[in-house]
Amino acid sequence: MIESGSFRDPTARVFYQDDRVLRGLAGEAAEIDAAARSTGLMDQLVEKGLFVKNWVVDDVKPPAGIPDQAVIESTRLAVMSYPSEWSFSMLRDAALLTLDANLLCLEKGFILKDASAFNIVFDGVAPTIIDIASIDKFGERGIWTAYGQFCDHFLAPIMLEAYAGIPFQRMLHGKTDGVPIGDLNRLLRGRAGIHKGILTHVRLRSMLERRAAGMATAERRDVGKASLPASAVAGTMKKLRDLIADLESAAPSTWGDYEEALPYEIEATDAKAEFVREAAAAASSHDLAVDVGANAGLFTRILSEQFTRVIGIDNDQGAIDALYDSTKEAKLDNLTPLVVDITNPTPAFGWRGKERAAFTDRVHPTFSAWLAVLHHLCLGIGIPLTEVVAQIFEFSEEAVVEFVDLADPMAQRISASRTSDLAPYTRDLFEETAMAHGEILTKVEVSDTRTMYHVRSR
Repeated sequence: MIESGSFRDPTARVFYQDDRVLRGLAGEAAEIDAAARSTGLMDQLVEKGLFVKNWVVDDVKPPAGIPDQAVIESTRLAVMSYPSEWSFSMLRDAALLTLDANLLCLEKGFILKDASAFNIVFDGVAPTIIDIASIDKFGERGIWTAYGQFCDHFLAPIMLEAYAGIPFQRMLHGKTDGVPIGDLNRLLRGRAGIHKGILTHVRLRSMLERRAAGMATAERRDVGKASLPASAVAGTMKKLRDLIADLESAAPSTWGDYEEALPYEIEATDAKAEFVREAAAAASSHDLAVDVGANAGLFTRILSEQFTRVIGIDNDQGAIDALYDSTKEAKLDNLTPLVVDITNPTPAFGWRGKERAAFTDRVHPTFSAWLAVLHHLCLGIGIPLTEVVAQIFEFSEEAVVEFVDLADPMAQRISASRTSDLAPYTRDLFEETAMAHGEILTKVEVSDTRTMYHVRSR
């Protein structure tokens, strides 16, 4: 099968055979790859975790239409994610990784011709570049052709959140080209525009782009011939790296401290944790689990004890940022946090709606957790309980679900401001709908108003 999203580089197309990830190289792409390997560059990039592990193979014949001068196989990573699903710290780490890979390449006379955030995948919480054909020759002089792409894909969204307090995820949702620097220039007006790096990378670049739009063809060709010594390009990258490394998110987070902010839940926490631990241990498959509404990851970490891979999703980027940081600190290599709104997950997008796959087409858990989620979806957003239960059973074969009664303090708080009538929302209706889709394996009341269920589809 040919990867639908790899058409942008016809000299290095990705395809799959069985469970193998392969890339067919043509002409100069194959020559550059061989040169990078002969200098030891590719080995260094892999050893430092900058590039996914990859190697040349000679036992594969690419399908028709795929270059075949060289074939490279790469390690298949379990979780594919996109920039709009990353938290601030994740995007910042991916940006730093891209710069570090470029700096290492420059030492060997190469550079990355691409700086797309889509070239990066998180293996657990470790970002790594999967586009092994993005290496190009640089020589003594050249130009960083990917600078503009780097700014749009990394610098602009990072600055937007750091300097304006606007989370970047919604601006990247369903987009393949990042945040255009011209848009950032207009957004960072007034005091927001005096921060470090704005003049050089936003104001000046926006001005040059406007000027370039009016250039004649001959003038554009002259600009394209400009070059700089490798040391000057490396110097620019190092300054960019220092700038990005110092930036912090200024975006507000509603639920980042949720687990510490609800004292009336504390008495039920131990019982919930024990229920999740036992249900996870009894699961029929221990491949991939998804914690829906993971927050800062209390129960996500419990799932990571039982499953090969775990994804914690939440629509609050501050909560996911906290989970990302704590996961790195704990050195958990099987847990990936993602900013995903289960009511509006990433759709398929890009060219012909097929270039980038939808979240639900990339992630197929056999087990999921829905803790402190149902009442937010039903009472807060207004999704009928029967619809939510149907989604739970459609999403995974097994699940642990927490049902919160209307009498619960949080349920009362969520529904207090609603002016319209609620769709039916009762424990009996939940159980009746669950039984229509599958079976209830176990059920435990962890408080007067909260009940835990372990369910399985038929």
